[in-house]
Amino acid sequence: MKRLSLVAALVIYTIGAVAQGDFISVKELAGKINDSKVQIFDARKEAEYKQVHIRNAVSFPVEELSTKTPIEGILKSDAEIAKVMGAHGVDFSKEIVLYCNKGSNAGRMYWIMKMMGASNVKLLDGNLDAWKAARKPVTRMPKMPKKTTVTANVDRSTYLTMDDVKAQKAKSNVILVDARADNYFNGTDPKSKGHIEGAISINSDLMRDDKGLIKSAEDLNKLFASKGVTKDKEVILYCQTSTRAGLLYTIMTTKLGYTNVKVYDGAYNEWVTANKVVS
Repeated sequence: MKRLSLVAALVIYTIGAVAQGDFISVKELAGKINDSKVQIFDARKEAEYKQVHIRNAVSFPVEELSTKTPIEGILKSDAEIAKVMGAHGVDFSKEIVLYCNKGSNAGRMYWIMKMMGASNVKLLDGNLDAWKAARKPVTRMPKMPKKTTVTANVDRSTYLTMDDVKAQKAKSNVILVDARADNYFNGTDPKSKGHIEGAISINSDLMRDDKGLIKSAEDLNKLFASKGVTKDKEVILYCQTSTRAGLLYTIMTTKLGYTNVKVYDGAYNEWVTANKVVS
């Protein structure tokens, strides 16, 4: 009986670990905050970092990895990305934990780091709000990174260009998902004229519960299924600058088990700038 109970406990633990995906809890991170094998990066704007941040976290605004002109939000070259990561002290041999305010900036950085070859990357579930709510250590004192040389093992198989999207979005086995807020998707926000023709809306805000934590796999699977997003299809994600898309990518590929998820990096900003018709 004891052996059976031990096996049952192990199964339950394993299921829980799989369901969690690449998300780390506040409690787990608190136990690693002084571990030299763990790096914590704050993906928010530097001004927000200076106001308050998790102790031992390094400021690394995700926007530094993308262009500002002529189109805001498109990724820089692989060499430039590696150089920026090295300037912030990123070390792919360590466990990397990312956070921001609501998970979007951290989600985009997760997608980029995985594409560049990082193997052990986590997102803090609940982000900074959950950390502060649990009364874990915060500070205003910046942590200065020790510069590194990032040797990337780049795999852009999850990266799509505008031409890729144009060629694939009408296929029956492809579904295009807009992760922006409803007013952006509907075109009622001044910054948006609508959405890419054929896209469906899955607002990334729906990923979180009222405490800011990622919802259960069961609840999220129901949500995606209700939108017709199933694991047998190729899913293409985008938002305004593919930040919200990064959060959906992390959830779908690590928590829900989707195996064919891509991100349209240029996103809405590029699509509308190129004068492509939106609905």
